[in-house]
Amino acid sequence: MSNHALLDNVTHRDLKILPGYSKGQGFDISTARVFPIEFSELQMEYPIVLTRNKESGHFEPVALLGLTRNENLFLGENGWEAHYIPLAIERQPFLIGFQETMESGIPQRRPVVHVDLDHPKVSMTEGQPVFLPHGGESPLLERISSVLMTIHQGNEINQAFSRLLVGLDLVEPSTMEFTLANGEKHTLTGLHIINEDRLRELNGDALEALHQKGFLQSIYMMLASLPNFRKLIDRKNAPLRSPAAPGT
Repeated sequence: MSNHALLDNVTHRDLKILPGYSKGQGFDISTARVFPIEFSELQMEYPIVLTRNKESGHFEPVALLGLTRNENLFLGENGWEAHYIPLAIERQPFLIGFQETMESGIPQRRPVVHVDLDHPKVSMTEGQPVFLPHGGESPLLERISSVLMTIHQGNEINQAFSRLLVGLDLVEPSTMEFTLANGEKHTLTGLHIINEDRLRELNGDALEALHQKGFLQSIYMMLASLPNFRKLIDRKNAPLRSPAAPGT
């Protein structure tokens, strides 16, 4: 269960956030929503694919973290085992909300920070402070505020990205089959990728439209990330392989 509250420096003056990422803290998930602004970092470590949002109908880019439900192969005994952590993971336990205000008689929606008080990373006794002793924002909160605004803007960009990909017929369903070191065969469904053949067939106007919006580079980064699927299998295989015999 979640317990979202509007963050303020009086009610939450003693709020602290436990550092790092550990099992049992709500990070046991197999995908993380991601945004084109972070593709250059993501594509070096994670497969970036598309899933369809059941509510909006849009395709959303996600980083694959695991190969089965609620599996995060990057979450190890010593924390997060990757150089880059997706923004949607980093922002937890915070989220962006909107507050209705009136400015010069005109209603406005102002972005504000909320916090999930029941999140396992929240503490009142240990961790990194959210507010400074006199009520100012700590470096942690300044970073989180920046991350949340990037995510807010990224959600709008993702919708535009989805519309253009669908309009150019570049999205295709993908079924990924793999065999583990112990012989188990698995099939991963529900994912979508970029159709490379259709991408190559695009005319100059379509390519220019993608380039002008910055999406052509995003597409190529998604394609470049797909070999990381093999790295995920290697991570899943690691504990299944028998230890080497003594002396070998």
